[in-house]
Amino acid sequence: MRVPNQNLTDSFPELKEAFHELKISDHHFQHTLKRYEELDTIVHKVDHEQEVISDLELEKIKKERVILKDELYQLMVKHKNTPK
Repeated sequence: MRVPNQNLTDSFPELKEAFHELKISDHHFQHTLKRYEELDTIVHKVDHEQEVISDLELEKIKKERVILKDELYQLMVKHKNTPK
């Protein structure tokens, strides 16, 4: 289950088209997105008390998630700005 406020197309509506194009055509984007969603699911479960992990581990997961979100954003911007 996804956390609504972490959905990439909601976070970056101007990049929605790039998101969908990369999701079906770019293996690196797909792999990075899968990992991002896995971490996002863990954070969601912890926030809703469905899973328990240490505060240190949660912070580590959140930091990795931010790094992945930034990487996905950069890939989408690059794709959007690439002439077709």
